[in-house]
Amino acid sequence: MNYATKFLSELTVSENVPPKILVVHRFTRPMLTNTTNIRLDPRVQIVINMDGWGPPSLKRESYKRYIHKYPIEYTGFKLFYKNDRKKGGVLMSPADVLALNPRPFYIQYQ
Repeated sequence: MNYATKFLSELTVSENVPPKILVVHRFTRPMLTNTTNIRLDPRVQIVINMDGWGPPSLKRESYKRYIHKYPIEYTGFKLFYKNDRKKGGVLMSPADVLALNPRPFYIQYQ
């Protein structure tokens, strides 16, 4: 993460471009370790995106355990049109997603 942040930060300076967004997809806790060592930079906004499919209850719990409990900078939430509906599941509504705590800053549909 720090390498990617540094790379993007240097890019904004060398190319004189606006700040960048680094989206990190996370669907298990071990996917991102040493979160306290991640360095923030105002030229790069870091979004930890709760990635993973399943029923709303599983997605809410994953968000709580992997994103809310270990925040970096901004939170994200991913919805899957097809995979979230497998086995009779339902796609979370926009209101359901916005009711999460903390409210996701970034919402992605696939």
